[in-house]
Amino acid sequence: MNEVIIYTAPALVTVTYRAELEAVYLKWFSEYDEGTRVKDAVLAALDYVRANKVLYWVADVSTSPLALSDKDYEWVSGDEFRSEIQNSPLKKFVLIPPLPESGQDDGWVADWESNTLAKFGNGVSARVCDSIAEVKAFLLA
Repeated sequence: MNEVIIYTAPALVTVTYRAELEAVYLKWFSEYDEGTRVKDAVLAALDYVRANKVLYWVADVSTSPLALSDKDYEWVSGDEFRSEIQNSPLKKFVLIPPLPESGQDDGWVADWESNTLAKFGNGVSARVCDSIAEVKAFLLA
């Protein structure tokens, strides 16, 4: 696997570019942080996306036991984040949802695709995928 490390925050997230997926890949070990590391990670990923014209984004929360803090949830739901995504070349978004053994409440996953499409507009696709094989099939189709 050919990978470029973009950003790391131990015990929180590793952001990489994965050539086999042609995507930025955010592996969340936990999504909860009291500081700015969630926003820092996302903005670092977006900087890489813009600089390298990356079209695909994968958020892997499969092993994350904790969801975003209220502050971070408000940020990713707000105008600044929406503008950042809309002003990027991104076209496809994938969510690898929390596994049952993660212990995270996954009630939000059912609406993730429709919420993502509504938030980012035309020309964007979003899919929840349970495996890397599904991710590849969606992104590289």
